[in-house]
Amino acid sequence: MASNRMSRRRFVQISTALTAGFALSACSTSNSGDSTNPEASPTRQERVFRFAQAAPCLTLDPARTQRLESVRITAQILDPLVRADPNTGEPVSGLAQDWTISDDGLVYAFELNPQATFSDGSAMTTQALASNLERWETLGQQPLTRLTQPYHQLFGSVDSEHQPPLVTSWEIQGNQSLRMTLSRPSLSFLKALTQPALGIALPAHIGKDGYFTEDPIGTGAFTLDQRSEESLRLVTNPHYVGPEPGIDVLEFLSIPDAEKRYYSLLQGNVDAFDQIGLKDYVPLALDGYAVQTRDPYAVAYVSINLSHPAFADALTRQALAHAIDRSKIAADYYPQGTSTAYDFLPALFQTRHEKAREHYSYDPATAASLLKDSTYEGEPIDFYYPVQVSLAALPAPEAIYSVISANLVAAGFNIVPKPYRWDAPDSEDIPAHHPDYGLELTGFLGTFRDPSAFLGKVLAPASTAPDSLTVPPASSPASSPSASPSPEMPAAETTSYAEIIEALRAADVIEDVEARRSAYRDINATLALLLPAIPLTYPVSGVTQGPRVRTYGVEATGLDGFNRIEMREGQ
Repeated sequence: MASNRMSRRRFVQISTALTAGFALSACSTSNSGDSTNPEASPTRQERVFRFAQAAPCLTLDPARTQRLESVRITAQILDPLVRADPNTGEPVSGLAQDWTISDDGLVYAFELNPQATFSDGSAMTTQALASNLERWETLGQQPLTRLTQPYHQLFGSVDSEHQPPLVTSWEIQGNQSLRMTLSRPSLSFLKALTQPALGIALPAHIGKDGYFTEDPIGTGAFTLDQRSEESLRLVTNPHYVGPEPGIDVLEFLSIPDAEKRYYSLLQGNVDAFDQIGLKDYVPLALDGYAVQTRDPYAVAYVSINLSHPAFADALTRQALAHAIDRSKIAADYYPQGTSTAYDFLPALFQTRHEKAREHYSYDPATAASLLKDSTYEGEPIDFYYPVQVSLAALPAPEAIYSVISANLVAAGFNIVPKPYRWDAPDSEDIPAHHPDYGLELTGFLGTFRDPSAFLGKVLAPASTAPDSLTVPPASSPASSPSASPSPEMPAAETTSYAEIIEALRAADVIEDVEARRSAYRDINATLALLLPAIPLTYPVSGVTQGPRVRTYGVEATGLDGFNRIEMREGQ
């Protein structure tokens, strides 16, 4: 078997009173843990770090949400089997302190850290790990949605009769070893294990259906102490085996309004916040506040329901793509550094197909012409978008929607607005809960450092599309030159979700870096023809911190390691 060191090298190569909402007096105690670390010095002042985010955390079960505002919290509580290096995203030791990979790339043998302990004092055993693997397997065998996609990536299959899941078997060996067997080599496998959806939880809180029955208990640096609708309080895990955190208490506060987050920092009510308002960057700099900008590791897009009658004709989807003024959206509603997206993979992957730009270019005349030549006859199209919230991928969703809907109406589409609140039932996954939807304004930050972190989620709703969808042949006279497939991008008569998934699996096996990038470029070209969604922007987001904070390190995924924060003494 290949050594762990060699395997890692291989992967590196390849790869209001503003204070009114802050009080915790109304919180209900969720766990029985102490509110302070019992091992902390009794003479030391409690180090409290307060972080304001723009939307509330509605659940701490990462199987029920993939929203940043929730998973950044669960990532502090639930450690994964393998961690992501905060700078590179490459797999490093987590609960598995070591691992080996067989020469054929099919068998992974993990050695658990024997000192790992849940925050309630229970040992992190191989049996506990087995319960979590059973949870993932149960969730991975449910219908494919955006929420089940992380588990499908390991345990699901589009066609189980002809294509087995990635993980074909796993077994516990002794007290500290886990062996997982794959159906094919996979360069994304270890990286996928680092995502919050695969955090390890205390088995007693896992239900038979795979979902948590209570707020989770994990082996992470922090454990849940109290929570309310507007805030959560975490305290250090007294049994944590990693480096001692630089803070004792971590509070997450929900402040949807950017201006209120800004003034809360000025007044000392919070120590840091993200989702800096566009107009606040200059005042923060003038006042001497540090602003750290995350790399653009996110995508905002419009999801298209390929099962909707209006979008059965590719000309309708092409008209949609050419109707949206994406450059205006990037310039008017996002921080500097945000760029217009021409596919669904951020620039760091170097997988852009240059001809894809033509398929998404803003061209109102072409959009109107394509729509006129299509089979679309003015059917109403429900367009869902979030309201009263600011998100890393969508800092001003109502305003962005207004630009897009105006563009589409001008092209000839019959748009029916469907606003929804962040906390509305069934709003977590619109395609799954509203199968008759037409369009959805959405976006997300990648949770691990691989193309599958983006393409898997974008494509998940397309799994319920018809087996094949028409794509105009290269000779089609219906499209303008900017919309027609080019010689460099020959179009097939039909394509399907299953064919694209097969292409993704083939790309995931390629070890040569440039060959792998080329494969993803071809996939991007196919997506530009199929058009299951319209990419809008690669957003950047910023974090600023107050004077009490000595160090705060941002990570591109937004899943910052709060255990690495250091506070200034005496403040």
